[in-house]
Amino acid sequence: MRVLLGLDLGTTSLKALALDAEHKAAVSTGQHPTPLQQHGDGTSTFDPEALWHGVCRTLDSCLRNCEDPHVEALAIASMGESGLPVDTDGMPLYPAITWFDRRTQSYLPWWEERVGREQLFQITGQLLHHMYGALKIQWLREHEPLVWQKTARWLSIPDYIIHRLTGAYVTDFSIASRTLLFDQRTARWSPELLTALEVKETLLPAVQPSGSVAGSITGEAARQTGLPVGLPVVLGGHDHLVGCLAVGAARPGVVLNSVGTAEGVMLTTHTFNPSPALMHAGYSTYRHVIPDSFVVVAGQHGAGGLINWLLDLLYPDVGSRPYGLAFEEALAVPPGCQGLLCLPHLRGSRLPEHDLQSRAAFVGLVDGHGRGHFLRAALEALGLWLRSALEVLEQALGASIPELMVIGGATRSRLWMEIKAAAIQKQLRLPQVTEAVALGAALLGGIGVGMFEDADTAVQSLHLDETVIFPDPTLAHVYDHLYPLHRELYTALAEINHRLAGMSGEQ
Repeated sequence: MRVLLGLDLGTTSLKALALDAEHKAAVSTGQHPTPLQQHGDGTSTFDPEALWHGVCRTLDSCLRNCEDPHVEALAIASMGESGLPVDTDGMPLYPAITWFDRRTQSYLPWWEERVGREQLFQITGQLLHHMYGALKIQWLREHEPLVWQKTARWLSIPDYIIHRLTGAYVTDFSIASRTLLFDQRTARWSPELLTALEVKETLLPAVQPSGSVAGSITGEAARQTGLPVGLPVVLGGHDHLVGCLAVGAARPGVVLNSVGTAEGVMLTTHTFNPSPALMHAGYSTYRHVIPDSFVVVAGQHGAGGLINWLLDLLYPDVGSRPYGLAFEEALAVPPGCQGLLCLPHLRGSRLPEHDLQSRAAFVGLVDGHGRGHFLRAALEALGLWLRSALEVLEQALGASIPELMVIGGATRSRLWMEIKAAAIQKQLRLPQVTEAVALGAALLGGIGVGMFEDADTAVQSLHLDETVIFPDPTLAHVYDHLYPLHRELYTALAEINHRLAGMSGEQ
């Protein structure tokens, strides 16, 4: 069987998918937990060696379920901003710093003064935030000078795995965009920003478009992964964008909601237009995994991450996260959660408040509330956040958005989707796809080795069914009343959260 492999390096789990190249259907998947370490002080890391071994296990488990697979290509999609320093041999010198790690918040004023938010947006299309790779480089140089002295390169997570697989140092446009050092107009590292950061371009990998071949599997990588020596490894890209490709949402006019550990709202354009209106609306814009295309995107960092945190906290003795039991308990709770509200800022707020010091909260607790109330309140808060994000986008675009396409693990929960549809009062289209991000990576692999002429051809080769969720009018009426309270909750708690952040040492 001729197979295209797609690998998704996610915050919570590593996933692989084998696509039957002839029948264009997923025939096998593999999964392994991402080795995330959260240290309790706002910092979090991935163990690079454990990450590599997790990738090897994920690929092995995927291929073991295929009948006589002949792998044609492997392509990699990934989380965006996590990264690590490596030495001259490409081996890790320090744990990989996660995208949501908060140790770099103190560098934000430096970027405002040295470059400026508007200039950063004009060059990179990104809103200033502590998550980007450039700020992690600053922190490393200042706080780990001995590590910095040995650092030959800074690699984002997929760049590191590509190097372990092929020996090459290369990244794609979309992942490069998440360093805050990439010029969207020239599709090159920005000399102006490299000069401001006082680093040389050689610190960073070469840059190529998504869907191009990065290198081929080395003998050592073949021994550890079971993949054949010489197998082409193809550049995928930023996970949300790769998933967007898989379900046919990388077309102008289609708005995609991608829900994983974080949540994104995005649409595709053919021009880079870093307008003030877009910046003030809180949307980034940067290179897509589709040639000559750009994405307009905003995010919420606490989506699936918030739900998983709650399950770990409320169901400590169950073992693996009991999604079935938890969502049954949430379903039994009436809409509005009998007065319990959630502010879902477990990792700060981007859109619409742009407040990294905001914190999550549950307000309105009484002794009649139970575990199901907490979970449903969080789901309702995420739905109402999405409503605010779409309102901001509609204002910036000057056009209404009639429906949303939704992908990600959240689509497995009917309750979550019904709450989302009612909260935003729009219909949802849910493509029935196994691991959209890994599937999109597999398609990019096919493009890289010439199996597909282009992205449109690759997507059209698939035959995906979809489910449509319509907003329930009764539920929508409840959320109409909750929405103003949801919007006021941030304002009511902002000063307290800022004081708490100051007491805990956040800037």
